[in-house]
Order: sequence, then C-alpha cells, then structure tokens
Amino acid sequence: MGGASGPSGQRERTGKRILAAHVPQALSRLRVHRALEGRSDDNIVRVGHADRAWSDFYHHALTIRWSSFFWYALAGYVVVNAAFALLYMMVPRQITGTQPGVFWDYFFFSIQTFSTVGYGVMAPVGRAAHVIASCELLGGMILNAVATGLVFARFARPRARLMFSNSALIRKDGDTAHLSLRIANRRLSPILSVDVELFLSRLIVQPNGRLARQFDPLVLVQSHIPVLRFAFPLMHVIDAHSPLSGLTIEALRKEEAEIVLTVTGTDEVSGQSVFARTAYGFDRVLYNHRFVDIIDASADGRITVDYARFHATEGE
Repeated sequence: MGGASGPSGQRERTGKRILAAHVPQALSRLRVHRALEGRSDDNIVRVGHADRAWSDFYHHALTIRWSSFFWYALAGYVVVNAAFALLYMMVPRQITGTQPGVFWDYFFFSIQTFSTVGYGVMAPVGRAAHVIASCELLGGMILNAVATGLVFARFARPRARLMFSNSALIRKDGDTAHLSLRIANRRLSPILSVDVELFLSRLIVQPNGRLARQFDPLVLVQSHIPVLRFAFPLMHVIDAHSPLSGLTIEALRKEEAEIVLTVTGTDEVSGQSVFARTAYGFDRVLYNHRFVDIIDASADGRITVDYARFHATEGE
C-alpha cells in the first residue's frame, strides 16, 4: 500500500485522470458512430476522402438507388443527344428531312443515329454530317453496351432474401444459459452450404483513453447449415469459455456492445454466393423468452410455414 504514494502511484493516478477525461468524449463518438450505422450511405458525409464517381464508376452505378440510376441515365441520354443536335445544326442543309435552325429536328435525328434505328426519313448527305454521325454511332454502340451491361448486372446481382429475428433471446435452462436467434429463407429455392458467424462487438477503452473496436467470436452450436429451406434457430451456449460469461447487462450497455451476425451461402438457382448481415444492440435482447414455432404439419402431410409468427416470442 505504501508504494501507492511513490512515483508508480503518481503515474497510476495520472493515468486514471487521463482515462476519466477521455471516456466521456470517446463514448460520445461511439454514440454518433452507432447512429451512423443505421443510416444509408447517402446520409453520411465523408470529410478528407475524395470519393469520385468516375474513379469507381462501375461500383457507383451498381449501388445507387434505382430511381437515381434512372434519372442519371435519362439526363445523360438527353445531354448526349442535345450535344450532337447542336453539332448537326452547325452544318445546315447536310441532314435531309430537317428544317434549318429547328433544334428538335436535329435532336430526334440524333436519337435515331444514337440508337442505330434510322427510319430513313432523315439522313446525312454532307461530309461533315457523315463524320459527326459516324462518331455518334461509335459512341452510341459503346454507351448502349455499357448501359445494357449495368442494367443486367443490377438485376443479376445476388441478394440473400433472408429474414432475421427482431430480437435476440437469452434464456436459462437449469444451470445452462444460452443466446438464441432465428434466421429464415424468404425464397422458395433453398440456400446451400450456409455458414453463420456470430460475434460480440464491444468498444474497449484503452489505457490512453482511446476506444478500440473488439470482436469476440461467439461459438454456435451449429454454424454450418447444409440446406436452408425455411427457418433455422441459432444458439450460442454461454459457458465459462463464452465472451458473454460474467458480463452484466450494465457492463455491456456501458461498452455499447452489439451482437453481430453474418450469413453467407450459395443460391441453388443462380449458383451465386449471397451475403447478409445484421446486428443486435442489447436493447433488442429479451430475457427468459423463447421463439414461437412457425412450422406445422397439416393432416394431409403438407408442411405449413407461418412467417407471420417468425418474430413472435413467448415468455416463461
């Protein structure tokens, strides 16, 4: 005890003061971080990082909303054809079937050229008009191919139509406690070779007062599912080896702990890998509850899956 008043004790008291000064600020940053996790990327402003659309055009074109994709495509279509219409107006009387100075005649001729339709009413007759039309044909073939590929890629992008239970449950059976969740496949076709990983995510305060995100694996009773056809329960036993062992709810909430669940598998129809994830804060954890069964067998031998009861639980 006497050593506490020496240099080591002074360093310890100084470290505690530093820790006490940093913890409120760190927890404030954490709450902002968790608030951002629930928002879409459109609502997040990144400072100090130049995210230019043209440097990663393919990714941006695949990930923006369908409404944004449509309006960007329409705007680009109009701008390109308007630009070529102005070029055609610079060489008057070289496009048959058009009235000199009438923008819309040249605009619709540009659309016909860009789409390679060519109804035969309007056609280039001069050398300059032929050069402009040839450039537009080349650009139109390239842009049409890119647009077709992007639309196909957006439709063909794999999505794991998975349902996650709204709540995670912690229940004690005798001397054993366990954490349980539930996932379900919303498609008629099964998902094959499903791998599930569960983690306890916490922000741990370091001695210097900084926060570090720590992910501790929560071992599942069954983490590999050969075929996910309907619903499947996931269970983690809270034993002496579990990261949840000995932790109180107050301590977990103080560390802003979350349960992170990731699921990967292969869609049987497309053969593509699918991914899904979710997270549960401990305000979404119910205690001494169990999930209501959603699978019933009818008298004629058919299986009934009631997804309306998927999130339902019952207490003890």
